[in-house]
Amino acid sequence: MSLPSFEYKAPGTVEEAVTLLAEYGDDAIIVAGGLTVVILLRERLARPSVLISLSDIPELSAITVNGNAIIGATVTHDQVTRSAALAEFAPLMGMACGRVGSPGIRNMGTVGGSVSHGDGASDTAPALLALGAEAVIAGPDGQRTVPLKEFFFGVFDTALEDGEILTALRIPPASPGTQMRFKKYTCTSAEAYAAVTVATALDLTPDGTCRVARIGLGSVAPKPMRAVEAEALLQGNKLTPELIAEAANVAAGETDPPSDGQGTSGYRRDMTRVWVRRLLEDTAGG
Repeated sequence: MSLPSFEYKAPGTVEEAVTLLAEYGDDAIIVAGGLTVVILLRERLARPSVLISLSDIPELSAITVNGNAIIGATVTHDQVTRSAALAEFAPLMGMACGRVGSPGIRNMGTVGGSVSHGDGASDTAPALLALGAEAVIAGPDGQRTVPLKEFFFGVFDTALEDGEILTALRIPPASPGTQMRFKKYTCTSAEAYAAVTVATALDLTPDGTCRVARIGLGSVAPKPMRAVEAEALLQGNKLTPELIAEAANVAAGETDPPSDGQGTSGYRRDMTRVWVRRLLEDTAGG
């Protein structure tokens, strides 16, 4: 099916993009890599008169690591996997982005696009949640940041307000004792959407006590989510087998999974329990 007609705008700065979005309002749609937007256009699920591309804004395609890590909104998943600076600063991002779809999708799809669409099956969002990332947002009133755990409401429903654009993801430095793990579990091909995605980042003392725990989950709720009750259970305690099993049960109980070709809601909840437990056991083992 061919695409509907539209006017194409390619601003050179974030300020120009925000101005264009204010000018055209609901008649405009923002596009980065275009994977989701092209589907929306082809299926006539969106009928904008104007496409505002972010691809000509240099700062949005950059990865910088200087105190924090800043991943521009148009950085592709492939760029993340090839970034030596990110591999050292936040290895969880390379683990997650390396499991996104096929090589073609990783070459085109952007981290900002994946996050801004609020898809509960996002592969990268659980990793960003486990890393304590923030969304950097530009709009008519300037720039603001939102913790990613407060950013997602549902598919195409996020903290982005009218006239705002996601410009970057900011990741704070991890404590020296932080260990990170990632698992994307699929029931069909490795390139399919996940049945369950789990990302963990735990800050452990030398004696194995958990100071901080963050568990990001994907494909088990209408939005990417943190297993906050399981995190609270772990913090301040040593990772004993009994505690790990309890935390995995609690994490599974926090989910609200869909049923689809990858599995029933009950199966997804069971797999959440399995993979949270396995990642925590692996972390406890060093």
